[in-house]
Amino acid sequence: MSECLYCAGPITNFTTWKTLFFPKEPLLCDECEASFQLITGPICPICSRPQSSEVSCGDCRRWEEDLSWSGVLRRNYSLFTYNDAMKEWIASWKYRGDAVLAQAFQSRLQTLYRRCCDGAVPVPIPLSKERLQERGFNQSAILASFVCPPPRLFSKKYTASPHEPAFLLERTAHEEKQSKKSRLERMSSSTRPFRVLLEKNEIEGKSFVIIDDIYTTGTTLRKAAEELRRNGAKDICSITLARG
Repeated sequence: MSECLYCAGPITNFTTWKTLFFPKEPLLCDECEASFQLITGPICPICSRPQSSEVSCGDCRRWEEDLSWSGVLRRNYSLFTYNDAMKEWIASWKYRGDAVLAQAFQSRLQTLYRRCCDGAVPVPIPLSKERLQERGFNQSAILASFVCPPPRLFSKKYTASPHEPAFLLERTAHEEKQSKKSRLERMSSSTRPFRVLLEKNEIEGKSFVIIDDIYTTGTTLRKAAEELRRNGAKDICSITLARG
């Protein structure tokens, strides 16, 4: 019997044919596992927002009707809804320093990447120096490190360590936390907070998947995608742990 990574309660392991041939230690107890709501059923075909039909949601229609943003981000894939349990989990993980909690969703992120974005270069959303110092770690970099090691496609390797994904983007502006902004403020912001750290010829013709923790309005992801697109990226999608 092991302990739940989140609540520290006991995990009872039941042997099945699957666990017999593919043994893997569970990281969450049944109660915690059930509290996180996987996205199923009809979703927006662009951002993965759960809804009653498979049509583009209002936010995505607004993005796609704007010629300067249309097609910048091909598709976002999210695993979970941003329900109360996920909000509390992300607060514990991101704002209270419990970085190890992300391991609970490593396997699901790997599966999502292989199914939807296989072969694309993982690009974590970078933090500003101030935010990184405040938090102590980059939550997007942790998630990106789970999906797969970045292929050696570039003349330089922008990594903090051999075990971290390539930092191909740099944050050039320290902004107010997105969680403190309204939906309208996020979507109407004209700042360009990212820049590419590579030469344009190293971006051209390649596919990228931007990794972040939460998709709310898609502003941050699209601004990162815009910078890659301006430098010749062929295709850009994104993966987020939760869809707000």
